[in-house]
Amino acid sequence: MGNRGLFMIITKRTLLIGLCVILCLIAVLFGPNLILHCQRHFYGVKKGVSLDGYSVEGLLERELYDTVASLGEIHYIEAKNASWDWNHGLVQEEKIGQIVDVKATVKALLNAPPNTEATFVTVTILPSITTSHFQPYVRGSSLEPRVAIMINVDWGDEFIPAMLDVLRDYDVIVTWFPTGRWVKQAPELARQISLAGHEIGNHGGWHGMPSQMGRDEVIRLIQEGEDEITKATGQKPQIFAPPAGDYNRQTVAVAAELGYKTVLWTVDTVDWKRPAPTVIVDRVLSQICSGALVLMHPTQPTSEALPIVIDHLLTKGYQMVTVSELLSD
Repeated sequence: MGNRGLFMIITKRTLLIGLCVILCLIAVLFGPNLILHCQRHFYGVKKGVSLDGYSVEGLLERELYDTVASLGEIHYIEAKNASWDWNHGLVQEEKIGQIVDVKATVKALLNAPPNTEATFVTVTILPSITTSHFQPYVRGSSLEPRVAIMINVDWGDEFIPAMLDVLRDYDVIVTWFPTGRWVKQAPELARQISLAGHEIGNHGGWHGMPSQMGRDEVIRLIQEGEDEITKATGQKPQIFAPPAGDYNRQTVAVAAELGYKTVLWTVDTVDWKRPAPTVIVDRVLSQICSGALVLMHPTQPTSEALPIVIDHLLTKGYQMVTVSELLSD
């Protein structure tokens, strides 16, 4: 090999080494930034996109979460329950809340076309107690042909299994309102009612007269009923049927602040006087209407009248629902 050939080999090697050194220097000095630049171009928010006037162009998903969460704080509105002004006897209206859905907002930003002014994706937070809790209900909505049977229980264990069988055979769900003292004496039967899929309301801890009680005693009446029912059935009641239908403004306000709607009735079968089953049937069918709340008790004539009542209501085109469903319209 001549000198010229050797020189060319050395020159090529030198150039290759030099090129490698240069590439290494570029990788060390500019590699991370170059990679990040490419990531922003291909995976980040597109050019010209802003959120509430704040530029988010080029931000990556991991960066957007912190940005959106921080910017979204000004859009947070705390939900507030309705309450009773005990000094003036007025309802303080509820306040609907709002939070930013950070994940959905980030997704929207990443999918936004160039030069877009994006907005936050928000979620409405509804208060659990509204002004609707501060009125007694004698009837539900009449927009649909729907009715609800409510069964108040403070005695009458021996007839409940037969009534449960009838309800099961007709595939009908009703609302039972036991007292706390009854549930405490018959927890297994209360649990059986709940396991059958029926709604459980609150009939108070005992069969007292709320209108004759002070505020603290009404609280205790409702709370004792709730505690026993929840312990036995696992259901936390949402509706309150005052014993004997006895109530005043204080009763409704106390129940509402505890999260309950106060329920009375549209049709009273007066079955606690144990009339003939035909009388019970006639009382229901002569007064029935859309949105009706039909009051019953676990008596023998009620047990005998129940399948006839259900059959007639279904034939007339009524849908039978729980009290809560009827009041939710």
